Amino acid sequence: MPRYILFFTKEEPVRWLGHLDILRTFERAIRRSGLPIAFSGGFNPRERLSFASALGVGVTGAEERVALELTELIPPQEVQERLNAVLPPGIRIIRCFPVSEEQQERNLFGELDRADYEVVCSVSEPITAEAVERAIDHLLSQPQVTIAREREGKTRAVDIRPYVHALQLKPESFQNHQFVLIMRLGMGETGNVRPNEVVEALGQQVPGIKARRIHRLRLLAPDS
Repeated sequence: MPRYILFFTKEEPVRWLGHLDILRTFERAIRRSGLPIAFSGGFNPRERLSFASALGVGVTGAEERVALELTELIPPQEVQERLNAVLPPGIRIIRCFPVSEEQQERNLFGELDRADYEVVCSVSEPITAEAVERAIDHLLSQPQVTIAREREGKTRAVDIRPYVHALQLKPESFQNHQFVLIMRLGMGETGNVRPNEVVEALGQQVPGIKARRIHRLRLLAPDS
């Protein structure tokens, strides 16, 4: 059965929707669009769609990815137009590609292991760009960067340094105690880092730093 990869945006109007909310939004949109979606088997059949990576509550995205499977071949442009006609404001399909026969049996998103982010940060006290850049250089020079993660009521120490692939200050982004950081961070099974964790680690050198807006720019494979 034909499969498609769709690139979509998650914008400010739906910023506070979590991943399950986005999933349900797509399920409803597919039903309303009349697209002949394929269903899984078993006692609780579900629409056959899968997301490359969950996007957290409060985080927007410029090029998120979802794969869906239909029961009949429909031109990609028509798939895009029919979904955009019924999706809510803030979610927009920007590209739609058919999956080739060679890719049909592959894990379509298995190679994606990192993501680029743009993070708007603020500080409680005035700071210079040079001081922020020194803090970034200090973090990147460390063999380990340990943060505390809490899960199911238990806290454990995690070294995030191997998965901070790039970190820099966006040029000329200082304004009213705010600035923008550009990050390339690991994601997926090999190692996952959240932008908030990097900001937390920078707090050792930049007191009072907080992440105010997080925008995921793109998902990437190692050779991208």
